[in-house]
Amino acid sequence: GYACPQTVWLEGVYRRIERLIEGSRSIRMRRDAEGPSATTVARKVLKHIAFVVVSFLIAHVFLSYFVSLPALYRMVQGAPTEHWTVFLWATVLTGILYANFGWFREQLCLVVCPYGRLQSVLFDRDSLVIGYDKVRGEPRGKASDPNNGDCVDCKRCVTVCPTGIDIRNGLQLECVACAACVDACDEVMVKLGREPGLVRYDSLSGLAGEARRFLRPRLYLYAVAGLVGLTVATFAFSSRTSFEANLLRLRGAPFSVEGEQVRNAFEVHVVNKANEPREFTVEPVPVAGLAYTVAMPKVTVPALGQQRVPVFVEYARGSSASGSHPSATLRVGPTQAGETPKTVTMPLLGPR
Repeated sequence: GYACPQTVWLEGVYRRIERLIEGSRSIRMRRDAEGPSATTVARKVLKHIAFVVVSFLIAHVFLSYFVSLPALYRMVQGAPTEHWTVFLWATVLTGILYANFGWFREQLCLVVCPYGRLQSVLFDRDSLVIGYDKVRGEPRGKASDPNNGDCVDCKRCVTVCPTGIDIRNGLQLECVACAACVDACDEVMVKLGREPGLVRYDSLSGLAGEARRFLRPRLYLYAVAGLVGLTVATFAFSSRTSFEANLLRLRGAPFSVEGEQVRNAFEVHVVNKANEPREFTVEPVPVAGLAYTVAMPKVTVPALGQQRVPVFVEYARGSSASGSHPSATLRVGPTQAGETPKTVTMPLLGPR
């Protein structure tokens, strides 16, 4: 559709660059047919350099969603060896984007993208598509013959199609609904003094001369499915917190015994999802018989960063706590008011 990133970037950016440097499609085809020349080669080299630069910028914008824009800005100011993982990802993404938009193009829609196959399941005869009016256009032939239809078989619709299909053969999986064939056919119809719309937006029913239904069971089913999806997305977004906290057991022995004391070692993993550093408190929830030692009761976590806080829990061997093996419970939350702290728990281990 018109909101597809492939279509938006290809038609809105890369093809505009191509037309700006090399001219329209007909001009490019004429120059290619004439053979290579210094001007033609220079234009192609300049075009591909522009493609690489744009792909490089898009790759960095994409990476900023994962490492944050300020962090990415600091990384690009340093040497690639200082942040080789991010540099490698930027290089790989640039190569993928350049290969896709500079060469693969609509083949992505035909070979990789599942959207066309999904739409073939969701479509029916009343769905809006781009189609050819066979009733009006057939039989094809010269415009001077009054026995022929409106289609003069100029093949302009095939020439301008980015996937190379003939829309006159009916609805096809390869159609990306770019409407280039609609514009090309309308231009020919206007020149011939005939009504535009031989190739147009319509339903299969409308192209066959039948009445088109708008309200139908399929539409209600899709509306319900869309409403359910919107509800789930709204709930997930509203329940999202600006931090995460988990209580993890340290590696090694699950517990240690020192005299009459049993010790369990944990660490609190705090993740700050905000774009600014924040201070968090790590405080134990009192339980009779348990003694907590928190290495850092208050910890500052950088923007979009994480921090680990060691925690030790001790209890007397042979006490009721050791017999029942209760859970260690801690409360973690930002010091700023307005956000509910998160409670994390982990069962204690000890000798039987």
